[in-house]
Amino acid sequence: MGGRSQSRSPSRKPKGSRSRSRSGDGKPSRSRSGSRSASPADQKNKKPDDYGVETMKITDDDAAFILGKGGKTKEKIAKVACAEIELFERDLVLEIRGSKMQRRRAKKYCEGVMAQRTGPVSITEEYNDDDLTMLQVPQEAVGFVTGRAGNFLRSIEEQWTTLMFFCELDKVNNNNDVFIR
Repeated sequence: MGGRSQSRSPSRKPKGSRSRSRSGDGKPSRSRSGSRSASPADQKNKKPDDYGVETMKITDDDAAFILGKGGKTKEKIAKVACAEIELFERDLVLEIRGSKMQRRRAKKYCEGVMAQRTGPVSITEEYNDDDLTMLQVPQEAVGFVTGRAGNFLRSIEEQWTTLMFFCELDKVNNNNDVFIR
């Protein structure tokens, strides 16, 4: 306990020294491999085997709703579906590109967003592609879940890369609860 106190400071290398290993000729050594794997950017841009394009004819009101403020809704749908979505406003056509499942989901999500414009989204069993979770929200909690001007719901959507809808599960709902999909 009464021993010498030692200061442990990292050893410093003279200014200008480098920590990279060098080969005998003074150049940095680099390992070389005969095979190269695709970079993440290359893999991300690779199109799936079932890549294709589908179009949807929509109304002017639906086009505005799908586009959203500054194009954010369209971008959100594309991100959640992992698809590419283009809106041709003059022709009122949505063009959806991606794998078969990406296109199916993007189309389904667009239909859900458009249905919100006129009322609750109606969900059928054919909509279940293992991409949905249903939560029963008591009527008295709907305002809390939505948040002021929908901000709480949107923040959850952004944080978890998801879409959330208040929906009608079935026509008979005795306690007036609302479901989120």
